[in-house]
Amino acid sequence: MEPAGYKPGVARIAGVNDFGPLYFILEYTGVLLAAIIGGQVAKRMNFDVVGFGFIALISSLAGGMLRDCLLNNGPVAALQTPWYLIIAVLGGAIAFFLHVEGRLWDRVRFYMDVVTVGVWSVVGASKALVNDLPWISVLLLAVITATGGSLVRDVVLRNIPSLFTSQKMLVFPALLAAGLTLAFSHFQVTPWKGMLIASIAASVLSMAVYWVSTRRAPRTRYTERSLEKRLAAELNMSEDDPVVDIAGAIEKAPDEDVINIVRIYLRDQVLERAGSSPAAAEPRG
Repeated sequence: MEPAGYKPGVARIAGVNDFGPLYFILEYTGVLLAAIIGGQVAKRMNFDVVGFGFIALISSLAGGMLRDCLLNNGPVAALQTPWYLIIAVLGGAIAFFLHVEGRLWDRVRFYMDVVTVGVWSVVGASKALVNDLPWISVLLLAVITATGGSLVRDVVLRNIPSLFTSQKMLVFPALLAAGLTLAFSHFQVTPWKGMLIASIAASVLSMAVYWVSTRRAPRTRYTERSLEKRLAAELNMSEDDPVVDIAGAIEKAPDEDVINIVRIYLRDQVLERAGSSPAAAEPRG
């Protein structure tokens, strides 16, 4: 039996149309950015096209699916409206063909995460409100929506979820966005205005949390680079050379340099497993 109010083929999801088109703009923005981030993670791990697409999809859709499964009021939004899957695939395709890494990617990813936490936490809180849930459930769904994709992705990749080690930049802003959404709803502020203000406030707090935490606890700066570029840098080879004979260079390198290369590689692997990878040391998903 279909849930009350559910109409196949109609893009009306649990009353969220009452918020106007801004709801879907925010939701789709989060889907696109999270798919790009997930795709870049898959690219660094040299996944094939199937693995690449899977990681991009779960990064962009898992948070919303977890939220909708908890609400249990019909098919999840990503299955009701085709635009979710279309935009997720588009984001994955952008990541597949776009070659960005190093410090440039660190900056791009930082701002993607900042925007994503703002839009998704507001979307999660709004969906809880239209389902008449209590305030504490609104807070919970905001956090789940904002962090669920990265949590599921880390579990699939057999990493310690970064939610447990370096996600205060996402969790606290999500709570703020949910609190503001609750307040605006209580005082009957125009829905789209409240959603816009709350999403901006969460993004600003996300940046503030990051900068304060990095200043109080300075640590070595790790930059996302492929293994070839890490080795090339240690061997004083040009990172921009598209054809780098890493094996030959290692054979000619002194034993001390080879040991140092292995040490750096193993260090980076440990950091990635612990959720403090180059992506986590820098602004992050």
